[in-house]
Order: sequence, then structure tokens, then C-alpha cells
Amino acid sequence: MKRALILILLISLVFITGCWDMVEINQRIFPYSIGIDLNPEEGDPYIITVSFPNIYSIGKNATQEERIFVISTTATSLFEGASQLSTRLQYPFYFKHLRVLVLGQELAKKGHLVKQVLDGINRDYVINKKVRLVAAEGMASDLLQAATSAIRQQVIEGPLFSMLKDDRRTPRFTAQTLTDFIRDTDMSGVAIMPRVANHGNDIKVFGGCIFKDYEFIGYLGELENMSVALIRGKIKEDLIDVPFEDVNISYSITNADANKELIKKGNNIGIKISVEVEGTLKEYIFEKETVGRDDNLLRRMEKAIERALKEEIEKTIEKLQKEYKADVIGIGEYIYKFHPKIWKEVSSDWDDIFSEMDIDVEVTAYIRRRGLVE
Repeated sequence: MKRALILILLISLVFITGCWDMVEINQRIFPYSIGIDLNPEEGDPYIITVSFPNIYSIGKNATQEERIFVISTTATSLFEGASQLSTRLQYPFYFKHLRVLVLGQELAKKGHLVKQVLDGINRDYVINKKVRLVAAEGMASDLLQAATSAIRQQVIEGPLFSMLKDDRRTPRFTAQTLTDFIRDTDMSGVAIMPRVANHGNDIKVFGGCIFKDYEFIGYLGELENMSVALIRGKIKEDLIDVPFEDVNISYSITNADANKELIKKGNNIGIKISVEVEGTLKEYIFEKETVGRDDNLLRRMEKAIERALKEEIEKTIEKLQKEYKADVIGIGEYIYKFHPKIWKEVSSDWDDIFSEMDIDVEVTAYIRRRGLVE
């Protein structure tokens, strides 16, 4: 009996051994934002900027006031830069919780360098592939430095990520992860990521930057980005002002859906895009008519909303077709999924075909609620 007990105790020792390679959480640095710029001077091609929280400024018994540290170096790659910076810090970096990657404006214009940077991050086994991507207006290092004094400040995760993770509240920009950006580029050669800039005492995320084969080619404004979100069925909520019979009405979109239909015209193909939105009236004043009792007035308002949205969508499509030849609205993806035989025929010349194809837009709007006062 004693021998059996001793044997059990010896075996149990194998399962209660400690973690020999364990590193305490306070002996690591957890960056939440990294900026990569093109180095304007001779030498290493990149400027790597890392932003990370000061854990000694967190909690009731904080011993320091400075909440964020920002540190930069020149390097040949992101990881070589991190290695260099670690020699200037007390503890090494750990990128498992990296939230945001900021690309500098000049770097974004070099497609082969952008591809190289993203490929390295995508291959790394530590970095989360859901890291958000944004393109800076100017230097990424300046943006991260400005974020330290931004009004909107989150000590743990950083102001940029706290804004980007709420992207479903507004389609004025479209949050983009590393995985989705690479997937979109592989599918149609183009992808979009949010544009970010200093804005007074704060930072602002707005509109979009179009990348073609990983190279920045142009901007989309906030309303244009909203149109792209409508076409792709990714809009959840937004507010628009629409001119209606000498007044403006505010219409809050609460739900939207979009469908695409392939139309064959001889040897040519076209697309019909049907957008359906539902929403609520926010502001309207009519002295002679009451909305709640006049279905004709309500339908006229819906028609005004439909015209405004249709006009904005058509302007955006024309810009994408004629100016950028960039299919960020997902038509190529739709044909690939639902008409694979046709996609095989057109994929090699898709940029030219997309820029010339007929795209018909149909918008249907519904006013579901009119507020508490009629």
C-alpha cells in the first residue's frame, strides 16, 4: 500500500511542476500601436515608432503621471526596429496584444514596401491577425506622438483602437483588419483602409484610402465611404440630411441591405445594385402638413431620401470607375462567388472591364418611425 502511495506521489510531481519559461506580466512591454514611416534620409528604409502604456500610471496607487510612452528608431524592418528599441528599454516588447498599425503617407505610396511590411506581420506567429490598419495623413510617428495628448484617451488600449472598434456606429469610415485587407487585395487587387489625421487637440478617423496592389492611389470622402458601405451591405447606422421642399429633413438609417444582380448584354456584362434602407425621421418642421396623418407626404419624403442616396452612390461609383479603376464595392467578389465561369473569363482584364461596365443603382427607402411628437 505504501509503495503504491509513493508511486502515485512521484507521478503527480510531473503534473505540478511550474512553468520554467514563465515571464511575469510586469516584465514585458505590451505595445498597442505601431507606426511605420518611410525614412526620408539615407540609411535604413523605415522609421519604426512604438506606442505603449505606462503601467505605473494605472490604478489608484499610480506612481507616475505620464500615461503613454512613444519611442522611435530607424530600421530595416519592423522586427529589427523592435529589437533595437528593446536595448533602450527595461523589458522586451510582446506584440500579442498589438491593436493598430499606422502606415505613414509616403510609405503608403510604395506598394512593394507596404506588401513587404504586411507580409512580415502576417507571417509572425505572435501578432494578432485582426490588428487594425490605418493610413496616416502625414507621418505615422507624428500621429502617434499627438495621440499621447488626445482628448479621447484610453490608457490600456489607446485612442486609435478605441475609435476603430466602434466602426459599426458610423459608415463614415470602414475599419480594416490585416486579414481582411490581404483578402480583399488578393480577390480584386484593391482594398480600403481608414484615413487618420491630427484634428486640433484630438485625432480624427474619417473616409478611406484606396490601395491598389498594396499601393495608395487616392482618397474617399466620408459620404463616399458611406456609399461604399451601402453597396457592400455593411452599414448599420448613420444620419443624413436631405433637401425636401424648401426644408431639410434628417433621416437616421437604422438598417440597410444591398443585393447585386448580374446582367448580360450580348458579350458585355453589367450589374444592377438594389439598396434598401430603413430609418427614422429625426428633424422636420412642416407648418401646413402633419406627417403622421399624411401618407402622401411621407412617401414624398421617402422619395427625396431615395434620390439623395442614389445620387451620392452614383457619384461614388463613377469616381471609382473612371478615376481610380478600383473595385472596392465588391462586384468582382460577387461575380467570383456566384458566377465563377464568367469570372474566369473577365478576371485577367478586370480593371478595364470594371471601369467600363454599366452599373445601375436602385434605392428604396422606408420611414419606419417619425419620433414621439406628431
